[in-house]
Amino acid sequence: MRAFYLAPALLLIALLTACGDTPDDDVIRDALNQELKQAHLNELFQVTEVETASRYPEDDDHVALDVRYTMEAQRDLSEYNKAVKRDEERDAMDRFAMVMALAAVRVEFGNFSKGDTFEQERRLLLERAEEGWRVQRPESPTAPDS
Repeated sequence: MRAFYLAPALLLIALLTACGDTPDDDVIRDALNQELKQAHLNELFQVTEVETASRYPEDDDHVALDVRYTMEAQRDLSEYNKAVKRDEERDAMDRFAMVMALAAVRVEFGNFSKGDTFEQERRLLLERAEEGWRVQRPESPTAPDS
């Protein structure tokens, strides 16, 4: 008889949780890895662990999150940098842009090796898109009217 009363309560909790539909840590990790892919850094880093500290829902399709996450190096930075420089399939401007981006990575993380990890903290703005949750890109500033 007790299970008779408990089952509807569990169903209600499950429905309320589904209605919230806020991204969980796995979804956030996937969104961060997608962001790395868009920055052409997915061959170099992978987000392995995510912990959400705070959630600030804005509306059904937007949420701000304070997150801590771990990025793991998938390759040695200097070896990857050399590979990019030698990659004849990339056009010269793409290689130059990648080398400059990798120089910025070196400034931030040092010359790391495969398997090194980096703890990161930041506030993310996620937006719901057709393909799922993704990191919202900041809007470009517009020039003031003259």
